[in-house]
Amino acid sequence: MISLICKKYGIENYTINDDGSIDVNGNVDLLWYRLTELPLNFNRVTGYFNCNCNKLTTLKGSPKWVGGSFSCINNQLTSLEFSPDYVGGWFDCRWNNLTNNYCDTEIAGNFYTTLEQDGLTEHNYNEWRKMYKRKKILDDIFNM
Repeated sequence: MISLICKKYGIENYTINDDGSIDVNGNVDLLWYRLTELPLNFNRVTGYFNCNCNKLTTLKGSPKWVGGSFSCINNQLTSLEFSPDYVGGWFDCRWNNLTNNYCDTEIAGNFYTTLEQDGLTEHNYNEWRKMYKRKKILDDIFNM
């Protein structure tokens, strides 16, 4: 089943893990497939991961680790939940329906979004994320 899905989407050089997720030695390009959800559970992708221009409402199934860039431009995402833990290049989530830019992703490159939020720029995502998380914890404490 997984091999048929990989063939359908042109995914090559992959390994199926015991938990059913896949590691891909190379790029994953799921551009313009009109997907409403990701077709597989990805674990590691050594290249870039592109799921632009679909109808995704969630990033569930996204790789946990991406060696290159991660791009989910022009979908119907309202949050970045289930985004990768690590992205080695840039992270681009422009032109979605995001209500918040926060995610736990450590990003080595720039962060691109169309949602302006509390001093976030394309160059300061990791610092912004830490400050946002601290602010949320403090808000929770003081609103108890």
